[in-house]
Amino acid sequence: MADELGAYDIDDLRDDRDRRFDDRDRFDNSRRDQAFERALEQEMRQFEQDRAVEEILKAIINDPNMIMDDGGVIGRIDRPTKTTATRISGRDQIRRSGQFSRANILPPISKPRKKNKKHCKNLSQCFRQANAKLRLKNGSLRKGKTQSDVAKMAHRLLKKMK
Repeated sequence: MADELGAYDIDDLRDDRDRRFDDRDRFDNSRRDQAFERALEQEMRQFEQDRAVEEILKAIINDPNMIMDDGGVIGRIDRPTKTTATRISGRDQIRRSGQFSRANILPPISKPRKKNKKHCKNLSQCFRQANAKLRLKNGSLRKGKTQSDVAKMAHRLLKKMK
């Protein structure tokens, strides 16, 4: 550092100062790294806690014996297990099935048919034509013809009209 004359070289002073700043930077960097690692560890712990809470909530939601009231309080429903449930007699089972309820015994109430083209003017016109063809002048049916034949012919004529 100092030469024989006792003078200092500026480059030596700069190197010494740079070394001191490098030590400070290293110290600051190591503190920053430690703080970052602590924050990262804390985040990981929080993530694991959140994950555990999610698992617990999933178990509660999927459990049919759990219930939540209006206040948000979660509780368990006491339901009898299969072994402790009372046995149902055969007659009670049949009564509960609804097999012999009044709705199954009585026929359903039918609605009146909707009026369509057949029940309007067209069908009555076709009946007039069929009656004119299949009846005599005195109004009696021709030999071998019945009222059924008149209705059949009227329906045939109605189909032709469409």
